Amino acid sequence: MSPEQIVRAVSRHFPLTTLRKVEPLKGGVSANVYRLDLTRADGARRSIVLREKGKSGLVTALEFSLLTALHEAGLPTPLPIALDDGLRDATSPFILMSFVEGGSQIPGDHVDPRLLTMAQTLAAVHALPTGDLPKLPLRLDPLSEVLDFLPVGGEWAPLRSHCAALGSSPYQGVPVLLHGDFWPQNLIWNGNRVAAILDWEDAALGDPLSDLACAILELRYLYDDAQVDRFQAAYGLRTEIDPHRLALWQVHVASAAQQYMGDWGLEPAREAHMRQTALRQIREAAEALLSRPA
Repeated sequence: MSPEQIVRAVSRHFPLTTLRKVEPLKGGVSANVYRLDLTRADGARRSIVLREKGKSGLVTALEFSLLTALHEAGLPTPLPIALDDGLRDATSPFILMSFVEGGSQIPGDHVDPRLLTMAQTLAAVHALPTGDLPKLPLRLDPLSEVLDFLPVGGEWAPLRSHCAALGSSPYQGVPVLLHGDFWPQNLIWNGNRVAAILDWEDAALGDPLSDLACAILELRYLYDDAQVDRFQAAYGLRTEIDPHRLALWQVHVASAAQQYMGDWGLEPAREAHMRQTALRQIREAAEALLSRPA
């Protein structure tokens, strides 16, 4: 959004309020996010967040409904304030929500306790009753699209044949709430407590192991295997993990990352590291799948 569009948006949603400062916030690749510092006519100050719809993810109205339901259910999420279709003030729809104080960085001496908290938080997301949630897309089968995502080349031929022979593997349990992109950058910390879970644009209902596989890959980009294994073990204390299904989802998630990370605007060294990490996850998951007794 342009500065003029942000000023118009604030004027319409917060009359008699002065916009003091606009600060772009780091986020994902699909949305523009800004912190807006406001002063009311009585001198009171507050900060809010403007999240502009990106190129992918949930329709903005659905994301707003989901945020409202999650906040009312007591999950740590920002309070949604207003939904705007963007046609009057901007070129894209946007959501205004509360600003949650804290940060997303995890200091080196806090990694283990915070990964434990992350595992507990992900399990809590998956345990949330879904009856009052809006209708979300389904994410049930790790083999859907996987043949399109798998790397090409002879190394991957046995895995490709294995996945093709399986055909499909739909989730047989009750679909749970999925965040869709659960990693440290989408969490706000207050000490070792999660103050807010951000960026629900990839939310769905489905197999909890799809979320777990995504989180494991994201954490492997950042931490060593022992730390990531402790995260997985902590999650496993709360939700049963089927190793075969997890391996299928790890192939799906890591192969999709390989397919799309060139569009994420990463620094070359960072992208190279992430590609190698994703390939390693595919290889390890493939070994587990191919060594499984028929």
